[in-house]
Amino acid sequence: MKKGFSFLEVIVVISILGILLWVAYTSVLSKPDSKILLQNTINQFTQDIRYIRQRAIINKTVWALTISPSAYTSYTFLDDKGKIVTRSFNKISVNTTATLFSFDRDGYLTADDTETYAILTLTIDNYTSTIKINSLGFIEVQGP
Repeated sequence: MKKGFSFLEVIVVISILGILLWVAYTSVLSKPDSKILLQNTINQFTQDIRYIRQRAIINKTVWALTISPSAYTSYTFLDDKGKIVTRSFNKISVNTTATLFSFDRDGYLTADDTETYAILTLTIDNYTSTIKINSLGFIEVQGP
């Protein structure tokens, strides 16, 4: 009786290990999943809109968030200490009906000084989401 592995068994095991290592290596080096990037950006943006609305109500003053009008690549707002916070729409295309989102002392939205609602459409690769903000400051997200 022979002890050990045949040449064919060793080749099969090495081939399987090679395929598993290749899959692990490519998944580690791959870019972040576009859907997750879009969801994270939407979550951050909606948190920031809620924050601005909350600050307006608590401080009984107007608070605003501004999307950069040139290509909509980022947005800015003030934090509690009056420092400017800038966030980027990382590799995400933005189409919007407004670039200025201001909330009055009662939490009502005025977008671009005249509109009472705003719609943002965010797209990356094959994924698209829509954020709707109504006059009361309520946010509805549609999409992934």
